[in-house]
Amino acid sequence: MSRFFLILLVFLFVQFSIGYPEMESLEYKKMHPTTDYIHFTGQITCKHIQTPTIQSFVLWEHNRILKDFLPFQQVTLDQTVYPYKYDVKARAFGDWPTDEYEFYYYIIHDCNYWRESKVQEVWYQDFKTEGNVTHNKNIQLE
Repeated sequence: MSRFFLILLVFLFVQFSIGYPEMESLEYKKMHPTTDYIHFTGQITCKHIQTPTIQSFVLWEHNRILKDFLPFQQVTLDQTVYPYKYDVKARAFGDWPTDEYEFYYYIIHDCNYWRESKVQEVWYQDFKTEGNVTHNKNIQLE
């Protein structure tokens, strides 16, 4: 009887001391998301006038299967000197089921001849990132 317990203990010890390879399954990715720090900067110009007002400037992450995701973000929008400048620092937690982000800005502005509010989306298609990334993109409002 004691021999059986000894063999069982050795078996359990060996079983739990073996290092398992990292699982790349769907469950693993859901349980262990990555954290990516993204930094966007650039200038904003207007096609029709030089004094537009930007009422809203929000970064979203599009997901092909699930609904769009609003990442944690810190937005700095300087509308004092034209061309305007923006600086967005965001944090995302991996894109599922692909490894490519699809960021876009949802901007509400009055950059048109009649100065009426308009919605414009500016896309970053298939944005691949790992870790910390800074991306500069100038935006022209229409």
